Amino acid sequence: MATVTMTMEEYLQLLNGLNGNIDSAMAEVSVIEDKPKPQRKKNPKLKRALTEANRRMRLKSDKLRKGKTQSDVMRLAHRLLKKM
Repeated sequence: MATVTMTMEEYLQLLNGLNGNIDSAMAEVSVIEDKPKPQRKKNPKLKRALTEANRRMRLKSDKLRKGKTQSDVMRLAHRLLKKM
């Protein structure tokens, strides 16, 4: 089944019977705003562990070593964090 995407204006025109009454319909539409996420406490040990893991897993040009992924970097960082 094909997916159909419409802009808000096209949708409102469709609702208003295509008579071009977009402004009145736009006044009725309320925009839902995202709530800001609360700041979490930073973990300085995790920062040190990530710095060390990145140093071990990356080349001088900041590319990941062959066969390594960001998942490997995070896994190593969490292992280092346990040792701290």
